[in-house]
Amino acid sequence: MADVHLNLVNSSRQLFELDPGAEIESGPAWLFGAGRSSHPAISNAAFRTGEVSAEELVTHAQGFFDARGRGFSVWMRAGLAEDDDIAEAAQAAGLNQVFEMPEMVLEGRAAERPLPPGVELRRVESAADAASFWRIATSAYADNGFPPEIFSYYEDHSGLVADNAVTFLAELDGKPVGIAMTIVSHGVAGVYWVGTLAEARGRGIGEAVTTAAVNAGFDLGGEIASLQASPMGEPVYRRMGFETIYRYQLLMQPPPKG
Repeated sequence: MADVHLNLVNSSRQLFELDPGAEIESGPAWLFGAGRSSHPAISNAAFRTGEVSAEELVTHAQGFFDARGRGFSVWMRAGLAEDDDIAEAAQAAGLNQVFEMPEMVLEGRAAERPLPPGVELRRVESAADAASFWRIATSAYADNGFPPEIFSYYEDHSGLVADNAVTFLAELDGKPVGIAMTIVSHGVAGVYWVGTLAEARGRGIGEAVTTAAVNAGFDLGGEIASLQASPMGEPVYRRMGFETIYRYQLLMQPPPKG
């Protein structure tokens, strides 16, 4: 379970680095990332990575983000005893839960099925491909309440084709409509940014791109696949054999007043 969490932390750092203006602090037992977007849950996040008290984690996070005039969210693993103290410290500091999502894992390669009619998969290889990837993410994740500005700052496309990452586009009749990527670290193939344009849903594209990302991650050395599921994606992942091992809760502090 620890490696699954560390993959999320490492992958979050790589995704923060897609924003050339992001500020990142790797402390002795935490990671803080502040992107140019002011969104207090995705673009400004704090993770515990080792042995540090929850009170110290929250205090340092408040100092880091307050200095930048930002709200932020601490990610904690609900139901795991080692993170119980984060909930207590966050509540004492005035942070409130704003979002929850299951952490799901698949212990083997995903079963490959024939692609839906008219669908082709290919890897992101160019700046134009990257622009299509983020355009689809902007549209697809709007249905989950993500503001479009989050994706507009991802200007460094090199992270989409890093040595430990593979990024996919799904095309329907030649038009890019679906996305997914894997980032491999700590023996874990983390699957991120799975999405399909609204007009192309219901065709099996989400499962197709997820399968491609999972298996590409195993090809890069992953021994288990993981992802944080949206309400829309969770039923798809369960059908694929993913199982929930715990739930992430995002505990948010709003921006400082004044």
